[in-house]
Amino acid sequence: MQEEIYKTKSAKIAQCELTDSFLLMYDQEEIPFKLCDLYAFRKTIMSFDIVELLDSAAPDAEIVHLPHCDRFLVLSIREILEFRELLNGTFDTLALNSAVQKILRKNVFNF
Repeated sequence: MQEEIYKTKSAKIAQCELTDSFLLMYDQEEIPFKLCDLYAFRKTIMSFDIVELLDSAAPDAEIVHLPHCDRFLVLSIREILEFRELLNGTFDTLALNSAVQKILRKNVFNF
């Protein structure tokens, strides 16, 4: 069973309970990530200096190696910004869900 966590115009991340993984749906592909790989992917995406990429001397795209397989993504500046939104939204949603679960456990078991 897959539960969508966050979605942008051209990509989304869902959580799969059966495989205990996260699924990136992008460019008509489904790419599985374990949580630690998703963190590593986010770190890579966030490390790009957008100002430097906008410089006319810099390349118009970045090649991103996926941390858990032999695949690469070639991302434009627009796609990098969209992935930042996707990953920030995903981790914000996960943090919010964790906080809600913590409050519910505290309120249910402390009466």
